[in-house]
Amino acid sequence: MSWLAVFAICLPLLSLAQEELPVVHVRASKEVSKYHLGTTTSFSEDNLESDPIPLTSTQITKIPGVVSTQNGGPGGRVSYFFRGTESRHVAFTLDGMKLNDPSNNDRQFDAAFFTSPFLKEMDVHMGPQSVLFGSDAMGGLVELTTRKGESAPETRFDINGGSFGTFSTSISKDWKGSNDNGTLTATTFKTDGISRLNKKRFKATERDGADITQLTSSSEHRWSAQTQTDLLFSILNGNNELDGFTDDNTNDESQNDQYIAQQKTQLKLDDSQALSYRTGYNGHQREIRTVSVGKENYKGHLLQHEVLHKLELSYFSLLTGLSTEHEELNIASVDRSLDLHSLFFQSALEKQGIRFQAGIRGDEHTIYGSFLSGSLGASFKKDSHFFSAQFSQGYKAPTLYQLHATPLFGFPIGNVNLKPERNNSLEASYKESFETFETRLTIFQNRLSNLISFTNQGYLNQGRFITEGAEAALLLKINRLHIEPSVTHQEFRKEQTTVLRRPYNFYAVNLNYSLAEAFMLSSRYEWQDSRKDLDESGNTVRLNPYETVDLGFKYVKPEHDFGVEVKNVFNREYENLYGYSVMPLSVFFHYGMKI
Repeated sequence: MSWLAVFAICLPLLSLAQEELPVVHVRASKEVSKYHLGTTTSFSEDNLESDPIPLTSTQITKIPGVVSTQNGGPGGRVSYFFRGTESRHVAFTLDGMKLNDPSNNDRQFDAAFFTSPFLKEMDVHMGPQSVLFGSDAMGGLVELTTRKGESAPETRFDINGGSFGTFSTSISKDWKGSNDNGTLTATTFKTDGISRLNKKRFKATERDGADITQLTSSSEHRWSAQTQTDLLFSILNGNNELDGFTDDNTNDESQNDQYIAQQKTQLKLDDSQALSYRTGYNGHQREIRTVSVGKENYKGHLLQHEVLHKLELSYFSLLTGLSTEHEELNIASVDRSLDLHSLFFQSALEKQGIRFQAGIRGDEHTIYGSFLSGSLGASFKKDSHFFSAQFSQGYKAPTLYQLHATPLFGFPIGNVNLKPERNNSLEASYKESFETFETRLTIFQNRLSNLISFTNQGYLNQGRFITEGAEAALLLKINRLHIEPSVTHQEFRKEQTTVLRRPYNFYAVNLNYSLAEAFMLSSRYEWQDSRKDLDESGNTVRLNPYETVDLGFKYVKPEHDFGVEVKNVFNREYENLYGYSVMPLSVFFHYGMKI
């Protein structure tokens, strides 16, 4: 925690001017909702703050079009499938910095350990976002934004707990000086957990717990009326217990540490132009301790540099970016690095309810050369009607492990001839919005190619399929009652390999009822269709459909709030991932206080 001490010492030195400076309003930043006309779902600070399980993973599962799986309860690995794409095709960012894990075989970010009390907002964008964010975002993007002292002077204290020995605390301080402001947050989370393995299938009884600690500092510092620097620091330590695939008494463990540091300096050139320079570091260190193998260490580092220029006119906006990513992987079989250099242009035109956007990105990879990605979209809004259409291309570069992992037990793994995975995506949406009634219908198609899979010949580009479907969502406001049903249907065509862990249909209904100004009752019903998966022998099996019901109660006042949530009310036993457990009937509570 030496960075925290240094940061605290430096705080008084950051406000050199006596006169309070104005906030730099013209920013060179990646505003996804401005430059992409696809579907976006947002979670506010209030949603995140009152969740009894303070992990980012719990909110994303409620979005139409998103399928999630988890290896057991909280702390188990979480995977998200956006509109039929693979879980590794979702990128995560924090204040614009990519969080995906370079130490992971497929560079997937595991949200199971990432806490949420320091977040201001979470935006989930469906469809490829590769023009702005490059590799990893070929299926979608989860954009996390930190708090920066907006409620200063305020100190928050939250306590959460519940079933299976689950207990967490969080304390945060919003502060503000004459020319700077920020938030310091410390969060702990601990649970005895449930058995990762399915009790019925493997007679598993041993609980597998998790223990998480995260310290975060996020702040803004104004040097002049034209210049501002945002600083972000975070340390995360996570530990969880593992099971063998058919044995729940192996006493295997995993330690997951993440280190984040970023500065982003904004320079306002005039009323219509701004520059920014961002440097970010995302480091992961994992240690797997198993009875059969012993200790295995995985280290991954991602260093990002980015320069943005934004031109903002009355009807037209142009964002130009130049970025580089240096990625390293240090494990027993691979000690390699690569560089990805990118140049991109993203434009938007809006006038009299009509919007157009177009973007293009060129990438130069140190291993397999250059390639292009693009996007094009249009929307029209008149009165309560809104139409939009979006075409986007996405890609995911092969990971260092997939490229260079050495043979194991005589079997090949790495393949330097791999090509980037690609996605050509189409989306069309229609919305109606009235005071008491909102509805949205979206149809989509993702054409995925060069998909990488692991075979007895190692990693190969052997996958291709088309996923297409429709999403419908409704919000009906009847006095104090809000009813939100949603339905998603998706189909898979031209499969070269079996599409796993993604159901064809899933439905959900959220009910929220305000008893009084500060009291809220809620319930969620969810049904998911059957899906295919692989058993312990590698054979394709079909998992049964299932349904769940959750209930909740909240009491919210400006100075404090209280909530209770009952998950899986009818104690349904099911699998969304072959061989692993899901949360049974469980109760969790939340209490928050503001000083």
